[in-house]
Amino acid sequence: MSFNWIKITDRAREGIKIINSLPYATFSTVLQYVHRQMLSSSQNAAETRSEQKSSAELENENALEELEHLVGIPRPDFLLLIKTFSYILRRINTYIIKPSLLQAELREKLKLQDDAKIDAIVRLWVRQTTPIMNNLADERYESNEIADVAWKLNVEISSHCQQREKSPLAILQLKTGAGEDITLEMNHAELSELYHQFECIQSELDAILSQEHLQIKQNTKEI
Repeated sequence: MSFNWIKITDRAREGIKIINSLPYATFSTVLQYVHRQMLSSSQNAAETRSEQKSSAELENENALEELEHLVGIPRPDFLLLIKTFSYILRRINTYIIKPSLLQAELREKLKLQDDAKIDAIVRLWVRQTTPIMNNLADERYESNEIADVAWKLNVEISSHCQQREKSPLAILQLKTGAGEDITLEMNHAELSELYHQFECIQSELDAILSQEHLQIKQNTKEI
């Protein structure tokens, strides 16, 4: 299953070709450099003094020059390499998916050719997303499930061209375990669409349960 998480332009393809051409050790060094720069740029506080900024920028320029010397390619290609790395890391940091799916996307959509390079990117992404997943697993989120559902019908009277028309509305009132009240107001078409989406979700759940039951039966036979 593929999803639209990144747009591969001609420039990005050229950058990916350069990534594929790098030895793994050089690739790993560039990957870690770009990752550190992204973390540094997001963590730099606005109150940092100008002389501190100048020192940090100088260190960054020196590190960039050393990295360019290590990679050993023309400067335009080197800058494209850095931009491509940054683009890929920014895009994967906006999604939380299965690592196996990310591996497949890097291999099939981005056309990365070295499994070791793909694994390095995935490991970096896992380290980034683990704190987010831990926060989502916090107990305070576990109670935020639907605890009660109420509904009622309402009739809205509208006037158009001096004609009075009754528009039925469905009002759903949801209460979560955390005490949050959610009210949804829908007309007939919107309610039908919501029902259709619920049916699709139910079908997916039924398919998953059927696969699990089949797997349990197979495991039981093997035992």
